[in-house]
Amino acid sequence: MARTVDPITLEVLNNRLREIVSTMEHLLFHGGYSTILRESKDGSAVITDRNGCAVYAGSQLHLTPYHFTLQALLKQYPGDSMREGDSYIANDPYLGGVFHASDVAIVTPIFHQGVHLGFTASIAHKSDIGGMVPGSASGASRELYHEGFLVPGIKYATAQGPIDDVVRLLMRNSRQPEALRGDLQSQLGCTRVGADKVKGLCDEYGVETILAAFQELQDLTEARVRHGLQQWPDGEFSGETEFEADGRLFVQPVRFNVRIRKQGDGITFDLTGSSPQVASPQNIRPQSQLAAAALAMITSMDPSIPLNYGALRPISLVSKPGLVTEAEFPAPVGSYFASTAMLYSACLVALANFNPARAVASSGFGTSGPVLGYKQARSGKAAVSYELMSPSLGGTPLHDGSLAVNPMHQYTPYTPVEILETEYPVRLERVETIIDSAGPGRFRGGLGYRKRYRVLSDCTLNFRRMQAGQPQGIFGGLSPLRVRSSLNPDTPHEEVLTRSAAFELKSGTSFQFQSQGGSGYGDPLTRDTHRVLDDVLDGYVSVVGAERDYGVVIDAATMRVDEAATAARRHSAGVPGTPPQE
Repeated sequence: MARTVDPITLEVLNNRLREIVSTMEHLLFHGGYSTILRESKDGSAVITDRNGCAVYAGSQLHLTPYHFTLQALLKQYPGDSMREGDSYIANDPYLGGVFHASDVAIVTPIFHQGVHLGFTASIAHKSDIGGMVPGSASGASRELYHEGFLVPGIKYATAQGPIDDVVRLLMRNSRQPEALRGDLQSQLGCTRVGADKVKGLCDEYGVETILAAFQELQDLTEARVRHGLQQWPDGEFSGETEFEADGRLFVQPVRFNVRIRKQGDGITFDLTGSSPQVASPQNIRPQSQLAAAALAMITSMDPSIPLNYGALRPISLVSKPGLVTEAEFPAPVGSYFASTAMLYSACLVALANFNPARAVASSGFGTSGPVLGYKQARSGKAAVSYELMSPSLGGTPLHDGSLAVNPMHQYTPYTPVEILETEYPVRLERVETIIDSAGPGRFRGGLGYRKRYRVLSDCTLNFRRMQAGQPQGIFGGLSPLRVRSSLNPDTPHEEVLTRSAAFELKSGTSFQFQSQGGSGYGDPLTRDTHRVLDDVLDGYVSVVGAERDYGVVIDAATMRVDEAATAARRHSAGVPGTPPQE
């Protein structure tokens, strides 16, 4: 690859671009109004070239929706029709490129002395955009229109500021209009600051150098990915995950199937073995396909590779419209995240065969976090509490899985208990890990955990269930404990939540959510006995579970490993001894 920017300057510019995106995201989160943006940080920022290809993205998960959104926007508004000071808005997962309608994109073109350089953009989840229930993304959705307002890509602002008619229309369609407007303003502001800072780079280095750097940074990432693929053996392997689609009168088994073919420096993900699309919101669109494939590939290769559009070039997707992996309009896609995470896990299972040294067992599946709609929160106004709950990661060749970490981009902070109880009429009565909930393995998965709430005023609970087939351990690792959520737990009136629905809760009602642990890596009977004992002492594994799952016999009186009994127990299970550990 011929270079026009010297390596030192290119590295400096790469870090300057990263600094600009970090600044944009700092402004985005600190200027946000809703808890899902300012506390959970469910948003990001990006700098792209003039073709809408990401040069530096703050969230690896959002790399593909940025690309799809910019491609759709450029079809509607060619670059020569844009003017400095314009900004655009889109949230349509079919005519735009976001994952689901609750993700709203703001895009601002970058001009320097009349030259169109590229774009800055931001995607952020909105706590409410209308739709069937508070929080918009309902598990009971049967078509896209149930999931809130749709913006196919229109002008949102000019050099004079946001277009008032557009803002008023959007606010009228939200149960939380002030939070919506505040979050949109934060997105708009951060993209404009980012655009100004990129123009400042042009003043320092010149337009030609910046445009060349945009291209060369993508080319370098592509080269690293292709080099990594060349180190893998050629071949074909498959992975699959299953779940039950939650229909109105039925439960429908559905599968995500992927066949991965690697040849030379290219890789193909074939999804045509997946089930047809369903009448519930677990469908996904091509932007989710590509995100799952790309992130699984990088995870299995080298996570230090910078993620920009260059990482996507070696990937080919084979799919067809009408599948659960490529739903046709107007199928709902509100629960895209759980589905994309399951496809990601299926990809990891297949990719483990190409590079076992970086194999990762499946993260937990299951239920999304609680969404509560209040007619009157502590502010005295109507409000929506949209909380995210991540499962735990699977085990790896070197480490146990981490607790409560997002499975694809490993970054989604929780809303602090203090914020929830201060802003909403709710009390958190219990937040705890669940003993024996991790998938056993030589390196176990992260634990599952539960959170118990008590509402202090009447409200609506939007519950989205995704009963999945068990996450798969790899190389002998086992699956974690299944999830179980309920209303009025530990009472004679307990109701286990088995279907997606909106529940009207009376003040004083309690409910409990569980998140699933990760699955295990390697045969659990080869786990170091001292690690098992530590887990028992830490309350992660019970004495019974230690013997049942790991073949480790612990004296409950002394809390020490009975080495002789353990050797006999493991020998009877076909494991004559524990191999040396790393």
